[in-house]
Amino acid sequence: MKISDRLEMALRNLVRRKSRTILTILSVVIGASSIILMMAFALGINQQQKDMIDSFGSLTSITILTERNGGTSKVDQASISKLEQIKGIRAVIPYKTFYSQILAKDDESYTLSGEIQVVPDRVIDKITSDMLVWGKKMTKSEDKILIGSQVQASKMKKTSGGYSEDPVNDFDYQAHKYLLRLGWRDENDDGVNFISKDDENKDENKPQFVDIPIELAGKMNSKSFFDGWSSVVNENFYKKLQKEDKKLANSQLNQNFDNQGRPVDHKAGDKIAYDNLKVVVEDVEKLKQIEDDIRKAGFQTQSSSDSAEEIKKTNMIVTLILGGIGSVAFIVSAIGIINTMLMSIYERQKEIGVMKVIGASVDDVRSLFLIESGFIGFFGGIVGLLISILVGLVINSLAANADIFASGDGSPAKIILIPIWLALVGVGFSSMVGVLAGYIPARRATRLSAIEALRAN
Repeated sequence: MKISDRLEMALRNLVRRKSRTILTILSVVIGASSIILMMAFALGINQQQKDMIDSFGSLTSITILTERNGGTSKVDQASISKLEQIKGIRAVIPYKTFYSQILAKDDESYTLSGEIQVVPDRVIDKITSDMLVWGKKMTKSEDKILIGSQVQASKMKKTSGGYSEDPVNDFDYQAHKYLLRLGWRDENDDGVNFISKDDENKDENKPQFVDIPIELAGKMNSKSFFDGWSSVVNENFYKKLQKEDKKLANSQLNQNFDNQGRPVDHKAGDKIAYDNLKVVVEDVEKLKQIEDDIRKAGFQTQSSSDSAEEIKKTNMIVTLILGGIGSVAFIVSAIGIINTMLMSIYERQKEIGVMKVIGASVDDVRSLFLIESGFIGFFGGIVGLLISILVGLVINSLAANADIFASGDGSPAKIILIPIWLALVGVGFSSMVGVLAGYIPARRATRLSAIEALRAN
């Protein structure tokens, strides 16, 4: 018997008993949609945790302890090259940190405050378009800044006790021009200065702050290898800031000091002395292994590898629990398929007897019933997948409207996450359960005697 004949006969037998087939498929639909939704919910939880981790960058990066922060390593090309040779490292990032306000030029009550990192141009070159919510990376000649995924706008309001900052969730970043402020502007300064005469003569021509025009190059998302709360500027712009910083009465930018603790004057054209160094790993699950390799290379490190392991174990437990709950409904579906196929065998004993008399082999009879049960599992899986997608869209829409969760780039996060592989696995697993559930009835059908089957009522 040809495979096409078996498929046609199996479909015809299922259609002939519509009510029973529909009810059995319905039980599979419940099982398939249950396990798909449970797994999708677990994936949604895992993705939210990953987005949170990526926004901080602490669980995907390893800090190298340098001379500045208690270690012995120097931030030089030799150290960078040595780290780049270690397998599993996505990027080696030397950086220098300072803090400054970014103000909207048309309304200075809107601010983007936070940490700003200056990094080498070769690091900025590694930024790809999929790391950005909008915009593009700046070139080394542009006075622009890339803001981090967690950087938000705030509205400064004057209160009886001073000032307060209220987050602005619907702020249109691209609709404004900006100023980067070095130094500090005292809004309550009455012009009376209680300083010595010498100090007054020394700093009389130096301002307390300076505003430098700057453009936003774009906003990074959670895929970026920079900390979510940090923004990034290039080397060329930082050198311009250093020149402006010298004009202030009190320098704001980080200074370099000699062995006696005296500030080292920065000269035009000097290379930026980076004092921090970190590496970003390709896979957070290999964080501990890569950290061990870095230590073997002679570096002192600091990371959250233990936290990463705990989160990994927690995600696995949640996935197993939710998957187990969904599997219970699948077991009930399998029992329903077995019952339906057994009833079908009893009703079709004469048909089975005729098939054997006219020359059908044991494999023909067995495969016919396995195909029928497989079709039940397959159709149930398809319908279950469609229902799961629909339910997921509804739940995600409700969560987005309620603003319950947000992803690393600020967009609404998905509580129910159904990737293509889960859809394929769901339908494939449903079909496999159907085939396995049909094995016992199919085996019974092959054991029927042709003569006894023909005598059956």
